[in-house]
Amino acid sequence: MSQVLRVPPGPGCAIESATSHVEILVCDAAGAARALEAEEVGFGHARRLAPLLAAALERAGTAARDLAWVAADLGPGSFTGVRVGLATAEALALAAGATRVGASSLAGLAHGAGARRALLVPLVPAGRRDLYAGFFRADPRGRVTLLAAPRVGDPAALLAAVAEARGVVEGAAVRFVGPGVARERARLEEAHPGSTTPEWRLGGLSARDLAAAALGRLPGGAVCGPAAGLPVPGESLRPLYVRSAQAEERVRRGVFAELPIRLRGFVRDDIPAVAAIERRVFADPWSEGFFRSELQQPMVYARIAEQEGRIAGYLVAWLGAGAGHLGNLAVIPEARRRGVARALVADLLARARALGATAVTLEVRVSNFAAQALYRAHGFRLAGLRSRYYRETGEDALIMEWRAPAAAPDPAWQSPGIGRAAMHPES
Repeated sequence: MSQVLRVPPGPGCAIESATSHVEILVCDAAGAARALEAEEVGFGHARRLAPLLAAALERAGTAARDLAWVAADLGPGSFTGVRVGLATAEALALAAGATRVGASSLAGLAHGAGARRALLVPLVPAGRRDLYAGFFRADPRGRVTLLAAPRVGDPAALLAAVAEARGVVEGAAVRFVGPGVARERARLEEAHPGSTTPEWRLGGLSARDLAAAALGRLPGGAVCGPAAGLPVPGESLRPLYVRSAQAEERVRRGVFAELPIRLRGFVRDDIPAVAAIERRVFADPWSEGFFRSELQQPMVYARIAEQEGRIAGYLVAWLGAGAGHLGNLAVIPEARRRGVARALVADLLARARALGATAVTLEVRVSNFAAQALYRAHGFRLAGLRSRYYRETGEDALIMEWRAPAAAPDPAWQSPGIGRAAMHPES
């Protein structure tokens, strides 16, 4: 099911500030460009953004109070640029009573490139030799959909990620677009000849791309939402940083390192509480009856994670015949990023190794970036794709797989959560 974005009629403004190349676009009520201000601001986003915005509005003959929508780049890119742009857009929208919309720099590049039958990899500079990379696929009609979570790393690491993604979209040509291409063009062409032509936005991000993506004016129809790699219409906008600030990570690890996690078996008495969490977390929750039925299956491996005296998360998987499948993993919103999911996945893989299983698979939404990062940290890699698997959003499901050398079963195995008081979060 496609999600279509609707904004009130009237003039609007797009604020592209995710990199040092800043653009402000003002459009009339019909969507036609009235004024465009562009400038290389370096690190001067806080100083230059407001004057550029004022100049664009003046040139367009549009009063700020008349704006019907304001678009902002959600990142990734410069942390400062993204934050200043979002704050400016929020203040402007609040003052004008306008609708605030947004798109990531990667989605704007992918949807604007006009590619067909391609694995689209937009690249944005991330400092030093690193690049932010997005992963999208373009069908024969030019309709672009999200393929996998964005990554950040040096060119060698990202080329390895491209090779992994290419295995999921067989037969698609690789196409690199965006301002991150210029610096690494020779290396990209060596790995994938012809992948950097025709050029698209090598000189910088575009406010026109941002406006088109944020408003859902995309090739192949006005499809929005997570299937297209765009925000869910009507939900609060969140910046896409891809990697956390180092200071933030140090503080978070210090705070939550003192909160122990206890793992134990998932029993029938847990079902009502787990089903209530299921309804909070998922749009398509498992029922109490389904949980009750699965707990009776001989190959089920079901675990509960407790933190601060309450259920913080749970996992349901099936292990047997040398392989396994992770069917359900959930963490309550207030306990996320405390190591609960990491503890559950580590416990599952320890059990799989003890039973001699050599592979564990799972399905995950293409837009669930946090889950993909979690599984990747534990050795899962892309293995396949199920088109439009999630009916309520029309999203694809990524199949991810963990593989390990065969090992002899260990009858003395016990869970890390048994026999000692607690497991501490890894992050």
